[in-house]
Amino acid sequence: MSSDPEESITSEDAIPSPMSDRPISEPPPSLVPPTDTLRPPAQTIPEFPPVALTLTGVKSDAPPSRRIPPAPVSRSLPPMPDVEPILEQAEAAREAKDWEAALEAYKKALFVIPKDEPKTQASIYASVAEVKLAQGKPRESETNFEKALVINSKHMRALEGLVTIAAEAKDWARVAAVRRRRVEALDDPEDKASELCVIAEIEEVRLGSVDKALATLEIASVHRPDDIGILIKLRDFHAAMRAWPKLLGVLDDLVRISNDARHRGSFRFAQADVMLGRLREEPRGLAFLEMALDEDPQCDRALSALVAVRTRREEWAELAAVYERLIDRYAGLGDRDRAWEVCRKLGTLRRDRLLDGPGALEALRGAVELRPEDAETRAALAELYAAKGDRMAAVRELETVTLHAPLRAQTYRRLFEHHQRAQRPDRAWLVATCLEELGASDVAQDLVIEQFRPEGPIRPTTALAEAWWDELVAVGDADPIVHDILGTVGDVAIALRLDELEAKKKLPALDPAKRQDKTSTASAVRTFVWAARALGVPLPDIYALDAVPSGIAAVPARVPATALGPTALSGRTVQQLAFLAGRHLTYYRPAHYPLVFFPTLAELSSLVLSAVRVVIPGITVPPSSDESRVPDKLGERLSDEQKTALEGIVARLDERGGRLDLFAWIRGVELTAARVGLLLAGDLRTASRLMKDETRTIGELSAETKRGDLLAFSASERYGVLRERMGIAIHPAALSSAVPPARASEPARGSSEGA
Repeated sequence: MSSDPEESITSEDAIPSPMSDRPISEPPPSLVPPTDTLRPPAQTIPEFPPVALTLTGVKSDAPPSRRIPPAPVSRSLPPMPDVEPILEQAEAAREAKDWEAALEAYKKALFVIPKDEPKTQASIYASVAEVKLAQGKPRESETNFEKALVINSKHMRALEGLVTIAAEAKDWARVAAVRRRRVEALDDPEDKASELCVIAEIEEVRLGSVDKALATLEIASVHRPDDIGILIKLRDFHAAMRAWPKLLGVLDDLVRISNDARHRGSFRFAQADVMLGRLREEPRGLAFLEMALDEDPQCDRALSALVAVRTRREEWAELAAVYERLIDRYAGLGDRDRAWEVCRKLGTLRRDRLLDGPGALEALRGAVELRPEDAETRAALAELYAAKGDRMAAVRELETVTLHAPLRAQTYRRLFEHHQRAQRPDRAWLVATCLEELGASDVAQDLVIEQFRPEGPIRPTTALAEAWWDELVAVGDADPIVHDILGTVGDVAIALRLDELEAKKKLPALDPAKRQDKTSTASAVRTFVWAARALGVPLPDIYALDAVPSGIAAVPARVPATALGPTALSGRTVQQLAFLAGRHLTYYRPAHYPLVFFPTLAELSSLVLSAVRVVIPGITVPPSSDESRVPDKLGERLSDEQKTALEGIVARLDERGGRLDLFAWIRGVELTAARVGLLLAGDLRTASRLMKDETRTIGELSAETKRGDLLAFSASERYGVLRERMGIAIHPAALSSAVPPARASEPARGSSEGA
């Protein structure tokens, strides 16, 4: 054997080796045969005189010349036992926690193991060490682990045992040292890198040595160059050690191996930060910032830093080029929000720094296309149009601004200036009334307001044509398909609802004595008669009742009817009555009238979906909230012409994905009704004050929302055109003329009278 087994065992456990070559002073009795057995059997060899047997250390009386060498003594031993059964006994003893028996078995195994099996011998030493460790003898255990490693330097069990002993002793330096030996014993680079990472953590956390941990991780990165975890840790170490060149190199590696654009952009930004904030190399830092945006256009930090540095250096053209590239990248990514922001910044840069008017127009147009509700950018675009000399385009943009920001006073000021310069007195007066409503008018606007403010409602020369409702009055975002469906099936649905109400005895009973004659001199009645004629709407029967919610209410009756209460019959000016009448009569248009009989969203939804089901029988219609049978009977009562019209409407609905927005349509009807009231009253102040004081909640519209819509409508081209067509617009010729006398067709001015 290569080493003496006694060295692995304590002195009290030592067993002499049977293979020792040391001299024997006296042979054991078992090896000395009796004298009478030395003679061979008779007849085998010649007889010789008896001789004395001389052994080492025993004197003989015979002279040396007469001495006969002793007969050779046989020293053969019985064959060595197999090691496997002994090891099995040792393992059984270990399982039983009979440590002494296990040690005895391992010692026997060490004596009998062949010399040509060093791995097994090392394993036995490791097993002895494990038993010693279980006995609480770490020093002896460590000695035996080391013996195993002398025989086999790559014995992993022995190395793990040494790590365990050092860790239990909290000797972290020894733990790191043993693990380094384990690294040398490993063959796989991946395993080496993993072990080195563990060592680096021990050196950093346990030993508090960033230098050693950094050196260890650098070796690990050689074995595993694309490990992002190692590189991230190296990045942190290099930053802590202020090793900027090495940090840049690690960040390059991170960019190379990362598959995430956001991560690559972040790593490039970190490089830019080192260059700009640590090394003070602005050109290279700017290059890294642009590389960060190339990797990740959505890296807002890189964009902000790039803008700040380029702005400080006044490198406007370079910054504009960056913005242009980013817009293309954002468009490719479908990132509308960032594309809008960069377009806006590019437009401002071109306008203010590069003095590039056409380029600024292009950029700002792109911004408002991406975000139409961006009021400030539209206002800036309007200024560019005005500077260019295209005042009509400027006015259009400002009118669009009013739709999205109806309370922005500056918009109306600019519109007033444009209309005054273009000698459009009616439009100038309308936007001046908007400023008055916002409390932002100045002396010039107040003079115009007072010069042309009407004393009563409008005096149209022509009624509101049918085509003008959709073209000039209706709210633009109301769903036209819902409008067309209700316009097609409304009459049939109303007839079915009336039959149902009559069958349930819920049809309102109106007293004929309360019915007002159309020739009545009462202001409210006269105003309704005049308003119906001006709007081209059939006049409903008018009843004067003692209690009517909100003063005016549509009555679900066989003949269209309106109930007027005391609040509508007295105490109102004619302008106020004109607003109320115009708003109320809007609900008597064919497509709007079903709301009188199906006033809730649930009832209207059931009706509209039932109409669609006539064309597409498979769709599901939710039950009506009042358990009405009208939806079930609708298809039976429709004519062939109505069904054909429905097929065309449903085909349009299918083309746009089958989406219906009934709530938006209800809100659109209410806003349209308020616009009609404004048209007839002719005065924004009157309309706004009425809406502010009432509690009307149709479509969950707030008074402020309705007020904002009237402000935007007053400043719109549609309202201006409508007033011109109806003959109520202020013309330039009337700038210095007196207000003409009232026409016979208008209702009487002043306070209303009792019916």
